[in-house]
Amino acid sequence: MKHIIALSGGKDSTAMALALKHREIHDYEYVLTPTGDELPEMQEHWEKLSEYLGKELTVVSPGYTLVELNQKMKALPNFRMRFCTKALKIIPFQSYIMNHRPCTIYVGLRADEEGRSGVEWDDTEITCRYPLREWGWGINEVMEYLDRYKIEIPRRTDCARCFYQTLHEWYVLWKDYPDIYKDAVNEEQRMGHTYRSPSRDTRPAALIDLAKEFKSGYTPKERKRKGGCRICSL
Repeated sequence: MKHIIALSGGKDSTAMALALKHREIHDYEYVLTPTGDELPEMQEHWEKLSEYLGKELTVVSPGYTLVELNQKMKALPNFRMRFCTKALKIIPFQSYIMNHRPCTIYVGLRADEEGRSGVEWDDTEITCRYPLREWGWGINEVMEYLDRYKIEIPRRTDCARCFYQTLHEWYVLWKDYPDIYKDAVNEEQRMGHTYRSPSRDTRPAALIDLAKEFKSGYTPKERKRKGGCRICSL
C-alpha cells in the first residue's frame, strides 16, 4: 500500500506533510504537480521541504509547461476558460494515482473549510484522507504549527502569470521579476490575448500597457485576492 501526500507547498499541505511525518509512521511519497511557471522562491521552498521531510519530492507533469500549454491551446487561461489547472495538475495527478494503486492519498483540506469537498475516487483500491480535518485543524492551527517549526511559505505559491492575481501582485512581478513579466508581455503579444480581463478594473488589461502605468509611478494597494487557484495554495 502506497501512502501519497498531495504536496503543493502551500501552507496547508506543508503543515499536513510535516505533521504526518511526526504523527504517523509510513513510507510517504510526496507528489508535486508544478506548472513550470513558479517563482524562484517557490522552487527554493520545495528544496527546503525535501530537506525537512528527508526525502526527494516526486514531480508529476504532463510533459509541458504552462507557456507550452498556452501555445498548444492557442489561448491564455482566464476566468471563463481555466484549462491550466486541469491540464497541468488535476489530470496528471489522477493518472499517477491510477498507476500506483492500491494507495492512500492525503489532501490538505482544513476543518474550517466545510464548504469544500475533496475528489471522490470511484475505486476500492484508493482511499482519500483529510488529516487536517481529522485533527480539527483550521487556519489558526496550521499557522501556529508552521510558526513552531519556523517554516515560511512563499508569498506566491501559484503561477507567476496567474490571471487570478491582483494588480499589486502584477506590480510586484514587474518590479521584482522583470524578466518573467517581460516574457508574459511577449506571450500576450504573440497570442493576441491578455491574462487580465478588460472589464476586471479600470486599469489596462494588456501587461505592456499596465507596465507603463507602473513605470509612471502607479503603485497598487495590496489587497486580498477574490477567488484564486485553490489547488496551488493548498
